[in-house]
Amino acid sequence: MPFPRLLIPWAGFHAWRAALTIGQVAFLLLRMIKLLPAILIMAMPAFALTVRVDSAGGAPRILVNGKPVRARMFWGAPGSAPLRITGEWQKIQFEFTAFEDAENGTFHFRFGRQAGDVWLDDIQVVDLETGRDLIPKCTFENGQADFSRDWTYWPPGDKNTVGSIKVERGVGAGQSAGLQITLRNPPDGQWPDFHIYHHPRLKIARGRKYLVTFSARAEPARDLTVAFYRPGAQFVHLGGPGGVFESQIKLAAAAGVNFVSFPIEMPWPKPGVAPDWASVDAACERILRVNPEALLLPRMGMDPPKWWREAHPEAVMQWEDGSRKAGAVVASSLYRREASRQLSALVEHLEEKFGEHVAGYHPCGQNTGEWFYHDTWKPALSGYAPEDIAAWRAWLGKRYSSDAELQSSWGVKGITCAEAKAPVPAERHASPDGVFRNPRSERHLIDWAQFQQEAMADCVCELARAVRQASHGKKLVVFFYGYVFEFGAVATSPAVSGHYALRRVLDCPDIDVLCSPISYFDRGPGGNAPSMTAAESVALAGKMWLNEDDTHTYRATGDVPGSADHASSLEETNHELVRNVAQEAMRNFGTWWMDLTATGWFNDPAMWREMARLKPLDDAMLNQPTPFRPEVALVIDEKAMSLLAPAAVQVTRPGVYEVRRAVGRMGAPYGQYLLDDVLAGRVKARLYIFLNAWNLTGSERAALLRAIRGQAAIWCYAPGYFDNGTVSMDAMRELTGFQLAPVQMARAEAIPTEAGRRLGMQATFGSTKSIKPLFRAADAGLDETLAEYPGGGAAVVLRKTTTGLSVFVGAPGLSSDLLRAVARHAGIHLYTQQDCNVYANGPFIALHASQDGPLEIHTGKAGRVIDMLAGSAVGQGPVFKLQLKRGETRLLRMVPN
Repeated sequence: MPFPRLLIPWAGFHAWRAALTIGQVAFLLLRMIKLLPAILIMAMPAFALTVRVDSAGGAPRILVNGKPVRARMFWGAPGSAPLRITGEWQKIQFEFTAFEDAENGTFHFRFGRQAGDVWLDDIQVVDLETGRDLIPKCTFENGQADFSRDWTYWPPGDKNTVGSIKVERGVGAGQSAGLQITLRNPPDGQWPDFHIYHHPRLKIARGRKYLVTFSARAEPARDLTVAFYRPGAQFVHLGGPGGVFESQIKLAAAAGVNFVSFPIEMPWPKPGVAPDWASVDAACERILRVNPEALLLPRMGMDPPKWWREAHPEAVMQWEDGSRKAGAVVASSLYRREASRQLSALVEHLEEKFGEHVAGYHPCGQNTGEWFYHDTWKPALSGYAPEDIAAWRAWLGKRYSSDAELQSSWGVKGITCAEAKAPVPAERHASPDGVFRNPRSERHLIDWAQFQQEAMADCVCELARAVRQASHGKKLVVFFYGYVFEFGAVATSPAVSGHYALRRVLDCPDIDVLCSPISYFDRGPGGNAPSMTAAESVALAGKMWLNEDDTHTYRATGDVPGSADHASSLEETNHELVRNVAQEAMRNFGTWWMDLTATGWFNDPAMWREMARLKPLDDAMLNQPTPFRPEVALVIDEKAMSLLAPAAVQVTRPGVYEVRRAVGRMGAPYGQYLLDDVLAGRVKARLYIFLNAWNLTGSERAALLRAIRGQAAIWCYAPGYFDNGTVSMDAMRELTGFQLAPVQMARAEAIPTEAGRRLGMQATFGSTKSIKPLFRAADAGLDETLAEYPGGGAAVVLRKTTTGLSVFVGAPGLSSDLLRAVARHAGIHLYTQQDCNVYANGPFIALHASQDGPLEIHTGKAGRVIDMLAGSAVGQGPVFKLQLKRGETRLLRMVPN
């Protein structure tokens, strides 16, 4: 939304002035003096635009120059539309206009992740302005030499596990010689980015038009992706077939979506060398040419360039095997200082040149740019660089008042803060006590885990401060962080991620928006598309949560995260997108639709029509901000995750990561919170589900019980096991009201009893493996016991007490039918009495069917029920029925009679 510049036609003014009386001139001058402040503001090109988050009333909204706007965005990048290649020879021809200059341009062919054969022939690129060949016609008639002279492939050597290339006679178009690329499945299942490319020596001129011609066929049929690039720390897209980036920007704008998130280069020159802003400027100009009203949200990578890593090897990440593959040490003061300086320079440049168009900034770093440690999901552990060790020692010096205190805590004589080493890999990989670290003998491992969380969070906060200062506090500051539910599935322990210091980030005044992709668990048709984080705690802290919606639409290609949930049709795609935006509107989230592979995932007007049709829901929530305050609170303690050994994945995968499926289908909306918000009395719910209240002090137990008094609580796996780091059965009893006792089982499963089945429980849940420790309710009565372990012992117990309803669940995880049984006892309003993904806030209800069949909906009040997208009445509250198919989404609004 650009601000107008004041244009003063001085010559015309003087001619007009001559016809005026002195009194008229004086009057006009006085009027102009009074208007001068407004004139100056209108004429100001830099910092004219202010975009921030307003969280008044607990419902975060984005304000653009003080006006609330939909937090709906498009994320895209310059890319090429895929070309469908079949078993018959096809002559491919397209024109492109180069977006930038390149002295070292290159031409790439990518073949996708599919075994089979591809044949290419007669590759030629012509400069249409001069008529000269950029790439002379390559017919491969001279054999392998024709390929080797101009082309090569990536990755080289042993890293290429999938592709082979040969030139043969008789395989080309018209039985001529041709290039044959054979692709085989990788032995480890991990496809490299195999591609062939022209040697980087093509001279490409910005704004010049080129004609590309080649012949191709494939068995089996596949999508072929071709594009021109300028190599560098980041490859700059110069052109290719289609114009899917521009097309989607136009489609988004037509649907009222002007926010555009996109990647830009991060100029990081050597000392004494001026930064080159050409690529950055071109990226912004490219978008503004398509949509002059665009609100830009550039995403910049903060991993340092190769020259910096070579100059500062001590600050480059190091793994347990000594390798240094990527990334800087986030705990390094050197890295933070220099990264902040470069980031500030970039922001200052963009504010000066595009300030009236830039809505905010999104610095990205570490694994996939999402500020969790590189290779978090892989077995090898990092943290062994010299700068890691230096920061670790400094952290210990702050954590412990003296070396004597450190020695007492760790139980190690002679250890000092100044000489402490990182824990050895064997210790970090071990689980001698099962799920939990031993707080006495493994205190150093718990400290290390906490150090890694704080190091990542503090790095994020320091970079955020750089952006806030450089943008003069007028623009959004956006970061990925806080995947406290998603990392429950990490095999080496959730805390290796660095995402369990969310409270430090929430307390940072320099961050407006935190974000993540929609969970990669349960996001497909019939799923509830859960948040990765404690999203309602983000809102309570005055920040906005934003879902990156990289739904694998029916147009999506590529074997990327989320592709397992590929949408098979436009109809299925739109049901998922409507589900997602409806949930985001009701929970006051932002979102961007993400064309992840830059190949046109959202390049369909029919998708954007759905976004436009959802505007009335967004507008209602903007005009009357309504905090999301559901009756069900899903609660996680981030500090407790540092207590976990690798064996804990048997608990945290079903009990933290997968548990969102059951909670999402229980028939009532739920919120996601940090435990410290509940302790502080900031969460008012009727049912609290405590996933990991494993380590509390006596004062914390008392505060927690006061906060939830009179309400229902579900205590999951080992509640209260540690009393401030000391194992205590008394603490477990004090917290839950149950006398819990250890039990050994070959399978940690909860099997419904007759009492449980009477309440509607049918599903068995838990782990098929043995878990240590595991607990049963030793004082459970027969009617209280809703599920037992396979070998006996109360695994799920429901008890009504004078202070509220208390439910102990010893097996990891939950089932939707158990949750409905508890909800009915607790007086929770259930919109459905069977599995269905339900989102609701105010008069709005969204349903996403998890199964086929009729669904009885309980609105809780009388009134007409309107289908907001169809514009027609579908029922009358308080109870009506709908016929739904699995994966179908319906958006409803209650209207009083």
